[in-house]
Amino acid sequence: MVNLKTPALGALLTALLCTPAVALAEDADFSGQVRGLLNSYSSNSASKLAIANQLAPGLSNKNTLLGVVETELRASGKGITAVATLQGQMNDGGRTQATAWLNELYGSLGDGAWQFSAGKKTIAWDVGYGFRPNDVVAQEKRRSLISTTVIGKPLASLEYFNSNTSVSMVWVNPGHAATTDVADEQALAARIYHHNGGVDLHGFGRYGQKSGGSLGAAASWVATDEMEVHGSLRFMQRNTGLRMNADTPLLQRNSPWQNNTQNNVVQAMLGANYTTESQHSFFIEAWWDGTALSDRDWQNWNKRNLTLQGSVNYLPQMQQVIGYNLAWQNQALSASGNIRRKNVFARWSWQENGWQPSLDVLWTPEDNGRIVTAALGWQGDRISINGGVRFYGGPSKAILAQLPDSRTAYISATWAF
Repeated sequence: MVNLKTPALGALLTALLCTPAVALAEDADFSGQVRGLLNSYSSNSASKLAIANQLAPGLSNKNTLLGVVETELRASGKGITAVATLQGQMNDGGRTQATAWLNELYGSLGDGAWQFSAGKKTIAWDVGYGFRPNDVVAQEKRRSLISTTVIGKPLASLEYFNSNTSVSMVWVNPGHAATTDVADEQALAARIYHHNGGVDLHGFGRYGQKSGGSLGAAASWVATDEMEVHGSLRFMQRNTGLRMNADTPLLQRNSPWQNNTQNNVVQAMLGANYTTESQHSFFIEAWWDGTALSDRDWQNWNKRNLTLQGSVNYLPQMQQVIGYNLAWQNQALSASGNIRRKNVFARWSWQENGWQPSLDVLWTPEDNGRIVTAALGWQGDRISINGGVRFYGGPSKAILAQLPDSRTAYISATWAF
């Protein structure tokens, strides 16, 4: 992202508006959208971050209201595609921020069955809705409240395709130095796809500079006009994520959560979708994510939280230090894309005359935690309006019930041009 006050903004806008204009000439296709978004957050008083802030006031200044206005601009033609976003924010404290970034800027050329692309581009793979183990290039975060354009990765890709089969080779983050962040590491990725009747078959491979190799497979089967079944499986040689040693002393001067490498990690997902003639859609997925913290890790996490909170009674002079250690416990919540390894996701939606109400539930059976989201959307010719609310809950020891927010509500309006 680029701050609007920096000189880089001029380069960004030139790349979006000027370069395509020269290359595309009169064949250029320009479009975009403007969106206003208002988010409201309700803090969870039971979260470790809230308790830490009581012990060390000022440790965290969390917004309860955030307003966003953003403009997305698109230009394409002559084999060049550019997408950029300009965004302004204002929180409940009156603080404003303006940023801009390139979502995509790449060139493509091809002759018949071959296609070559290079630049910053989004390449999304896999067949899931709530979880995509084999989305090894885009690595998009799933189940966001508002659907936004993904920020692409620097890459070069070569693809061959015919009426039933395609083969893709991608060089992601070329030239990047070695890093423990899988999203930014240099890697080679490949996919082979084949369509046969009502079945789509996918095979995936990836080799990362630090994470090593991974192999995956996925399938989607249209069983009837109403029913579709899909699944995905991935095996990883290595995965790096935040972990804490079980024997770590209670009070630390720095965060005890450090990057740790797991070997031989498995991710798997199975799901189905059923749609009626009246446009009611019922969707269910269950998945296992071996990159997430284990059940024992979370038991130790809960135990450490209770010990830290209880230590205030006999170490009142260490109140601030205890607050910082409780705040560091919050880092475990972002150790992986999924908080728990076992997840079940169910969703109902309905479309009628431009309206789409929906209700979905994410359930973590290991501790009975849950996230419930209710939403309502309306789509016109150029204008769409969406709103909804998401609740986080479960028993007191459920990890989802200890997130910093207990509820998030939103409303947005989008105008496309």
